[in-house]
Amino acid sequence: MTTAHTPSGRTASKRDATIYTVKPFGLLAVMVDCRTLENALHLHGHLQQHPAAGQTELVPAAQTVLVRFETARQAADFLAAPDLPQASGDVRTHGRTVTIPVIYDGQDLTDVAAHLGMSEQAVIYAHTTGHWSVAFAGFAPGFFYLHRHDNVLDVPRRPTPRTSVPAGAVGLAGDFSGIYPRTSPGGWQLIGRTNAPLWDLTQNPPALLEPGMQVQFKAVRELISAGQAGVPDAPTPAQQPRAGSRPASSGQADAPAAVPGEVLEVKSPGLLTLFQDSGRAGLTHWGVSPSGPADREAAAEANRLVGNSAEDTVLENLAGGLKLTALTDVELALTGADTPATLTDPAQEPPLNLAVRPSTPFALMPGQTLTLGAPARGLRSYLALRGGFAAPHEATSASRDTLAGLGPKPLAAGDRLVRARASSAVVAHPVPVLPLPEPGTVLEVRALPGPRDDWFTPESLGRFAEVTWEVSQSSDRIGVRLLLADTPADGGAGTPPTNIQPTDVLTRAITRELPSEGMVAGAIQVPPSGEPVVFLADHPVTGGYPVIATVHPADLRLLAQAPPGTRLRFDLLTFPDSTPDRPRPSETKK
Repeated sequence: MTTAHTPSGRTASKRDATIYTVKPFGLLAVMVDCRTLENALHLHGHLQQHPAAGQTELVPAAQTVLVRFETARQAADFLAAPDLPQASGDVRTHGRTVTIPVIYDGQDLTDVAAHLGMSEQAVIYAHTTGHWSVAFAGFAPGFFYLHRHDNVLDVPRRPTPRTSVPAGAVGLAGDFSGIYPRTSPGGWQLIGRTNAPLWDLTQNPPALLEPGMQVQFKAVRELISAGQAGVPDAPTPAQQPRAGSRPASSGQADAPAAVPGEVLEVKSPGLLTLFQDSGRAGLTHWGVSPSGPADREAAAEANRLVGNSAEDTVLENLAGGLKLTALTDVELALTGADTPATLTDPAQEPPLNLAVRPSTPFALMPGQTLTLGAPARGLRSYLALRGGFAAPHEATSASRDTLAGLGPKPLAAGDRLVRARASSAVVAHPVPVLPLPEPGTVLEVRALPGPRDDWFTPESLGRFAEVTWEVSQSSDRIGVRLLLADTPADGGAGTPPTNIQPTDVLTRAITRELPSEGMVAGAIQVPPSGEPVVFLADHPVTGGYPVIATVHPADLRLLAQAPPGTRLRFDLLTFPDSTPDRPRPSETKK
């Protein structure tokens, strides 16, 4: 099949030139704009049956399909010659129907009825008549966008999202309906509530719904509990395993077999210390993002130094403060941020107080304590244990996903940690330390335009790379939030005037609402405030703000290691200059 190249380097099929637009989404993904939900779901089904070379995951959305690839070359090959089917006017279904009871007493029911010019009873009748198709997963595990051809309940999102929407709330947004599986912020118009078990890790599969299924809503006066309805009750908090001490299984995947006995005790967890392994690839159809370490390279290096596989579970510590005491002989390695670490043993004469060398294996004997100080450079440190840490698995992984609430809870004082395996071969030979953001410099971060750079004025992309941004205090594992940096007293080059607003830098050319579409780590979303958010490991599966550019995969770890207050500029690349092994540009002084 031949392709037609647009001036911006994007491609589209000549056979369906008016239907599909194919755009690069960073180096490792391609977004296919299908114009309609029906076409997007048809393409999703086609690529499931006929996967492209190197295809690792598909994320269908309202009008697009995101295709992730194993390598940059495979993504480029698909971009140059995509295999796209003829369009379809049907939403694919497989005949399975789930009936969901709803009490229609939502906070926005009256407003929805007034907006649509109908009675509240007419809204309920329209919502319960006919079947809704499960189209695609949304922002959280178990959340799905439900669609109907004959839907008359087309209402906008609330102008100001609620900070907390209760679990089970049934809502409307645009021409979709959906159910919140857990308490979370949200801007949908709420018309009712249910107690259907939308996401339950004691069930297999854990998601009640999946794309292609049908949903029938049923109006009821009261909700029968899950147990009374013949569905197993969700585990009570007392039944849930504690974060660190002993391996457990959720029914999704067995935790690694553990050697009996505990090896480390948590004296202090610091600000935040999490279990992280290789993450949850392949579960976007449930609304589950990959998660995993924010700095994958540092986590893999820590595991390598103690002879583990790169997928073994490590500890990810934010900003130091972690204190662990050995209960038996252990071998450890510390990587990531430039974090001062000390090994102490008050029982020795004289008391032992040694500095621990980073990126080098070291031993801890019973009674000795490892303490991490505040990082001099970087933000996140990774601690690997020879044999790996044993930790409870949820949805195939021990990684803590802070957005979805999956995985073991953060470590707490008093937790006792268990080793996953009895033995492994220690690799004592260090390699050059991974680069970190340097204090007192402006960090240069490479990025590739798009896929929604055309939603901004042509001048915006230039301004985006010219100004200096600053990492906000509100950044986390979900995303790095950026503010415009203040102008220095000497009026340094590349900085905005003191009165400039973010929306003056990033001005929208297209102001309508963007239908939800798939997201990747490194995507730079621009909300209406004009302050960009760079998605990290715990990003949502889909998002509804345009992505002006996508961070180069090799530079994403630098953002994960950038403390609040770090200043940075984006170096926009063109795709011929964006090979993964290209050396990083040097940093510049503030």
